[in-house]
Amino acid sequence: MTDLGCDLHFHSTHSDGRYRPSRMARILMQRGVRVAALSDHDTLYGFPEFFREATARGILALSALELTTLLRAGGEACEVHVLAYGLRFNRELPVALAAVKQQRNDHHRALCRRVNALGYDFDFERLRRRAEPDPVMTSHYVWDYVLRHPVWALAGAVSGGLKRWYDRFEKEVIGPGGTAYLPPPLSLEAGVSWARELGALAVIAHPRKIPQGALRQAALAADVDGYEVFYPGQEGMQEELLSLVRQRNLVATGGTDWHGFFAGPYPGWTVPQKWVNRLLERLGLPGV
Repeated sequence: MTDLGCDLHFHSTHSDGRYRPSRMARILMQRGVRVAALSDHDTLYGFPEFFREATARGILALSALELTTLLRAGGEACEVHVLAYGLRFNRELPVALAAVKQQRNDHHRALCRRVNALGYDFDFERLRRRAEPDPVMTSHYVWDYVLRHPVWALAGAVSGGLKRWYDRFEKEVIGPGGTAYLPPPLSLEAGVSWARELGALAVIAHPRKIPQGALRQAALAADVDGYEVFYPGQEGMQEELLSLVRQRNLVATGGTDWHGFFAGPYPGWTVPQKWVNRLLERLGLPGV
């Protein structure tokens, strides 16, 4: 089966990535990527810049974002991210994006209070201004802290202390299971409906991150348009996922989920051409 340079999941400065969308387009081109989807968290504001630069460099750029949702099953709950591919640029899109932004900002307003109750000193309005035009997300807390403590951050970047602080803050404070964590208000079902109402395909991101048991079973049985099959470290699940894709006539996508901070240089990515073309066909686009 022929593989194609294709990355349908990576991030820019409009969410929690290191590089601007235009620079990401140049990086992808240098690694031979021909089809790409910038999939920032809960925002599409980086897409126009990415589209212009990617198109100029011969990359087919697909509109996309990674939506934060919550799945409940068997008395448990976990975050499940939904990759929405092929969002249509019409009158409904700005309204829908504004609603997601408001929802995420309201969520982080409450989350910020919980974080500060643990002894931090974040100001939500400062975080909101720092995030504009995008919604507030975890990366804005990190940048806010770093920029308010530049000497500590510089020393930590050299010693490794900055990464240790980031890992601890994300995993033990603000992320799932952390002491200040708040589950997102948007359900998986509502997120899938949101994507479909805007003409997009709703794909479950990185299924291996969903806890095994009732939650993973529910996610893989959900009414979605596909799964992110070709993902780093997910090789052990590929056949299971492809079997489900074939049985239900879904799409199979893949990407690096690259952010560009601590993971080393961009590695490039490939997806079997067959599955790239199925995605393009479902989006009403010619194959490659």
